[in-house]
Parts: sequence; C-alpha cells; structure tokens
Amino acid sequence: MITIGQVTTSHGSRGELRVIPLTDFPDRFSRLKEVVVEHNGQRSVRRLESARPHKQFVILKLEGVEDPETAQRMRHALVQIPEEDLMPLPDGHYYIFQLIGLEVFTEAGEYLGKIDNVFQTGSNDVYRVLSDTGKEFLIPALKQVVTVIDLEQRRMVIRPLEGLLDG
Repeated sequence: MITIGQVTTSHGSRGELRVIPLTDFPDRFSRLKEVVVEHNGQRSVRRLESARPHKQFVILKLEGVEDPETAQRMRHALVQIPEEDLMPLPDGHYYIFQLIGLEVFTEAGEYLGKIDNVFQTGSNDVYRVLSDTGKEFLIPALKQVVTVIDLEQRRMVIRPLEGLLDG
C-alpha cells in the first residue's frame, strides 16, 4: 500500500476529514472510488463519497464517517492506495519508494551499498547510499552520473564524477 495522505483533523459538521496530501498528484483524490485507511495498526477499505481541494489540504468524505466526533477519532490516520493505482510517471522518473533499497554499483562493478534516502533539493534529487560498513555516499540524480536504474533487478549503476566517492 502507498500512502497518499494523512488525516490532520475533522472538517465541518458532516464528518469530513481534512487530509494533508502526501503525493505529487493531489488531484488523484477526486478520481478515487475507495481508499484504504490505516489507523492504530488497523486497515479498512472505505468508499470515497467526495473529495475537494481546500487550501493546502484535501477534504474527504468517507462512507461511514457521518459526524465530527467520528472524524476527529481518525486524526493521524493514513490514506492509502494499492501500488497498482499509482499515477504513471514519464520514462526515466521514479517514485522514491521504488528507489529505496536499490543496490548501487559503479560501472566498474564496485558495490557501494543501498539507497536509504532520497533528498529532494530542488535542482536535482540526491540519493544517499549507505555501505555495509556505514560509509555514506551522496549521489546526484543526474543522467551523466546515474547510468542504469533497474527496478526488476533492484540495482542502480553509476558513473562517479571525479571526487564523488572520496572521503
């Protein structure tokens, strides 16, 4: 399951939920028929009655949540969808969760470690790679550096810039 939002509080008097979108595609909510709500370790499938933008939030109305008190009890719940319902990305673009855990090798075959975090810097993403010994490498997500991303084999191949692997 992929988390696309988190309930912050109730909204209004009809049991609506104020949700902070955790997706680059907040308009997706209006196209969903149902979502999975994970709260306190429990998951439930809920039919989505309505969704609308409100400031930086999305206001959701879920079947079975009819009053503010019920909605308020859902604070901090995660709104999720199955991975197969993800919005398609253009070729050469990946979701962060797809990159976490990829094994990273140089073109010479040297194993560097696994991606454990992706930093979104604005100009380009940076992949943090941790070796088995705890050494950290910061790899810029640039085409001249990252030569292969193979999600099926769970690996990435890089052509390190001079000095990138030093230190």
